[in-house]
Amino acid sequence: MPQDTIDRPTSRYGRSPSPQKKGPRSITGKWIVVGIIIVLILAVVYVAWTVRQRSVTSEVSASMAGFSAIDDSTLQMDVDVTRKDVTVPSYCIVTALDINHAEIGRREVLIPAGGNETQRITTTIPSTSRPVSGGVYGCSTSIPAHLSIPD
Repeated sequence: MPQDTIDRPTSRYGRSPSPQKKGPRSITGKWIVVGIIIVLILAVVYVAWTVRQRSVTSEVSASMAGFSAIDDSTLQMDVDVTRKDVTVPSYCIVTALDINHAEIGRREVLIPAGGNETQRITTTIPSTSRPVSGGVYGCSTSIPAHLSIPD
């Protein structure tokens, strides 16, 4: 018994859904998920690479050993610097901090090649207001051009 298709009244049932256009502008849910997965994979690779680079380049480290405020605009700071290779010059950036832990002064300290693997460096940091503490911003063996290495 063959059945003929019966047209439904559009006033009662509405129009039948038309097939979706498959063109270059249509994006399906599958492609959105694939795109999100690719972005997540790239983010994980970037974070892993960044962590690896930071651990490889940490050939120099420093910690604050002590400090004293000399006056309202100067902090004297003792820094213990540890280098893996003492034949390579390095530098550290140290900071003076105010009561709110805001940076009020900064100094780049050059450590020439030679000496012990761990050595204490004493430096003074000029500040814009009364210093109450200090900190080590970071160290590197890549000496900036504006710092001169003594011969």
